[in-house]
Amino acid sequence: MVNRLNGSIRRIAPFTALLILFVAQAAVVADPGTKAHVPVSPAGCDTRLLIDQDYLPALLEGIDQARREIALSVFFFKTNGFKDHQPDRVLSHLREAARRGVKVDVVIEQGKERDSVSGANAETVKKLKAAGIEICMDGPDKTTHAKMVIIDRRYLFIGSHNLTQSALKYNHEVSVRIDSPSLAEEGLRYMKSICPR
Repeated sequence: MVNRLNGSIRRIAPFTALLILFVAQAAVVADPGTKAHVPVSPAGCDTRLLIDQDYLPALLEGIDQARREIALSVFFFKTNGFKDHQPDRVLSHLREAARRGVKVDVVIEQGKERDSVSGANAETVKKLKAAGIEICMDGPDKTTHAKMVIIDRRYLFIGSHNLTQSALKYNHEVSVRIDSPSLAEEGLRYMKSICPR
C-alpha cells in the first residue's frame, strides 16, 4: 500500500508543479483578454501560456525546430485530408520532422469500438504509420486523456488542446509551453508508462 501511494505521489508531483507554474503565469497576466507572452521563471523554467489559437503556431514552430525527438500523447487527433485543416497541418509537420530524421512517437487513445474518437484516431494512425511514425494505442480498459508534446527532451507542451479542428481553431482552450528538461523528462517517463515498449 505504501509503495503504491509513493508511486502515485511520484507520478503526480511533476503535474502539481506544472499546475503551480500555470497558476503563477495566470496571476502575472493582468488582462485576461491579452494573449501576449509574459515570461516568468519560477523554478528556473521559461513558461508560455498558450490561449485558444496561440497553441497551433507555437506547436508547429516547436515541431519544425525539433532535432532529435518528438513524443506526443493525445486523446483525439482528427485529420480529414485537407491542407488548411488544422490537425492535418500538425500531421504534415510531424511527417516532415520524421523525414528529416527526428524520432516521432505518438501515444493515442484507442477509444471504444465504433465511437467517433476511435474511428477518427484510427484514420489518423494509418496516416502516421505511413509516415514511419511510431504509434502506441492504449488498451481499451483505460482512457488516455493526457495531452502532451515533448520536444528534444526539453520543451513540454501540456494542457487542454486536442488535435481537432474545434480545439485548434474555435474552442476556448489553454495549454502551457515549458522550457524545462527536468519536467520534459518527467512527462516522457509518464508517457512511456502508458505504453512501455
